[in-house]
Amino acid sequence: MFTSSPTFPSLRKEIAELTIIDCHEHVTGRFKTGDIVTFLLGSYLEHDAISAVGEKTVDRVCDTSIGLADRFPDFERIWKTIRFAGYGIGTRRALAHVFGSDEPTLANLTEWQKRLPDFSESTRFDAMVVDSRIETSISDNWPAIPEIAAGAYRPLPWQRIAISVPQFHRITRRADIEPFEDAIGSTVTSLDEYIELCGEIFLRWKNCGAVCLKDQSAYTRSIAYRMPARDEAERLFNAILDDPRRAIEYDPAGSALSDYLMHAFMRFARKLDLPVQLHTGHMAGMRNDLVKTNAAGLRSLLEIHRDVRFDIFHANWPYLGDLLFLGKNYDNVALDMCWAYAIDPMYGKETLKRALLTIPANKVHGFGSDVGGDVPHLIYGYSEVARDVIAAALSELIDEKVISAADAFELAVMWLYDNPKRFFRLE
Repeated sequence: MFTSSPTFPSLRKEIAELTIIDCHEHVTGRFKTGDIVTFLLGSYLEHDAISAVGEKTVDRVCDTSIGLADRFPDFERIWKTIRFAGYGIGTRRALAHVFGSDEPTLANLTEWQKRLPDFSESTRFDAMVVDSRIETSISDNWPAIPEIAAGAYRPLPWQRIAISVPQFHRITRRADIEPFEDAIGSTVTSLDEYIELCGEIFLRWKNCGAVCLKDQSAYTRSIAYRMPARDEAERLFNAILDDPRRAIEYDPAGSALSDYLMHAFMRFARKLDLPVQLHTGHMAGMRNDLVKTNAAGLRSLLEIHRDVRFDIFHANWPYLGDLLFLGKNYDNVALDMCWAYAIDPMYGKETLKRALLTIPANKVHGFGSDVGGDVPHLIYGYSEVARDVIAAALSELIDEKVISAADAFELAVMWLYDNPKRFFRLE
């Protein structure tokens, strides 16, 4: 798949047996999906469906008060348009694994509804992880801050967790910091005290199993974090302390307070020896502004915080050249392929081939499912697509006499296991 290389079948068979690290997911628990159409269109595939026919039609197709037979004509029309894109390919791989077929005819959907797996059961859910040969996953799953503060949070057995950063620097009013005060049991009276409070929460998060920080502020602002003077940030922070009814207007270009806090948190990352995962490129959902997400905007942050390891997400789709520049130019930058194969498998293949020819091979993290707890079948589906794309990229490089077959297998092990295990200190 994704190549006509004669080398692909044998290499793909070898890669199928590899144990892997899932570098990024959002599994908050084990949950059941009760409707077969929702099961199929769950997670990112729904976004392609909306792109194809609009939100109103998709809402109707997912409306369980309408009988399956009545929904099917619209579903079939949608499916025919989305099944060949990356999300559709991953879904088809998952369907074949769960049901033995990837053809959602009305007859099949009717039968599958009766056989719909209950992923709230640990044995059914965990089987998807086992079948994916995932040893460890890194989860940005937003646990309750009081649980973290009390040291009571426990992830799923194979998970390590990420400290979710945006909520701590996206501060617009005093009410935004009060949940953190309540969790720790202290009152903030200055910017210094707030930063100290955040540091204490981050430390307790690490004690609950965190292996990195994660920032996905690209959804709401530019990731070109500037280095504001302290007095700029302090003036804004003092204003919301002084008057809890006052709100700082949140500028998509970033605010002095948000920028200042982000740099403070990078210092925590250095102190705690935790890498930082950064969302770049494509965003989930619809009608997004992609320009603000280009990893090129991170140059200043990467330059200033030379002692912090940065994991750049989603292959920065579609800005490949900028991603490769960062990986080549900064020794503290790694390229994370999470979600990239689902967004655009051929881009993923091109990224791997060009990355091997431009940056050191120890700087690529080969897989992240980037899915939540009601769609574990997609963990399996996307892991299979990842193995396909990696095998396709490496087999073509073998055919082009760039690497040997032994080199290809070694690289696959590095990308899927060795590199992330070392980078995130998963020993």
